Amino acid sequence: MFNDLLQKKLKIHFYNDSNCNAFEISNFLSPKQYQSILDNIPSINKLKASIINPVFDDKTNQHQLKAYISIVQKEVYKEHMLKNPVLNELIETFKKPAFNDFLLKKLYFRILKSRIFDLKNFFKLLIRKNNFVDEKNNTFFHKIFYNDIITTVEHSVLFNGAESFPHTDGMKKILSLMLYFPDDTLTDAEIKSLGTTFYNSDEFSLTGFENSKVDTLDKSKFFKKRNIEKKTLPFKKYNLYGFVKSHKSWHSVEPININDDFIRKSFNINLLLV
Repeated sequence: MFNDLLQKKLKIHFYNDSNCNAFEISNFLSPKQYQSILDNIPSINKLKASIINPVFDDKTNQHQLKAYISIVQKEVYKEHMLKNPVLNELIETFKKPAFNDFLLKKLYFRILKSRIFDLKNFFKLLIRKNNFVDEKNNTFFHKIFYNDIITTVEHSVLFNGAESFPHTDGMKKILSLMLYFPDDTLTDAEIKSLGTTFYNSDEFSLTGFENSKVDTLDKSKFFKKRNIEKKTLPFKKYNLYGFVKSHKSWHSVEPININDDFIRKSFNINLLLV
């Protein structure tokens, strides 16, 4: 069902008002592909989410009211993602070397520039050949000549009232991609507010490479007061969105205020240099 994603001539539109190379690929999914994924999205209610996420009800934690079905949760991931034929095929498609190689070549110079202060990984990406794998190869010869890049696909569920505080992502992250699945009842204004928000921030520290320290609501509010220039991606169906991780790729999901039954559904695809 998803084989043609590897054959399309994909056109990348960059948002110039974002300082971390945020981009959009319009109509990445066909209506049939989109509906097939939507029909197979795991059904996660608040009770299931609280089991997946131990801090689901902790109002002091930035992960409250959220659930992520990620590869690190092996049994949950297997049950909800790998055992589903449609989602498993989607995962395998995103892991194909042909697709990942296309993206990294298309974004090569932007990725290199994003690592200008991270010299170790800068030279890795400059000199070595990329190798797309499921597990890191630790043999001496391999480590000299190849970068091992692992692609992960996770399902993100955010309930009404949730938000993600501004952060830059972990150091291993090279590239993030997002597929959004909006409710048909959303207004145009709501669609414009629910995508990932990027801050045109020049804030930088060594921790900016590893991850942000904005881990409380007060810190989040203070960061947003200091950095009022921002760009929010539209929460649209069919499109593939993405951005390049850097020392200043500050992004968040703004507080969700739709209705008590609303669930923000998306798939996040991450390319990790391991």
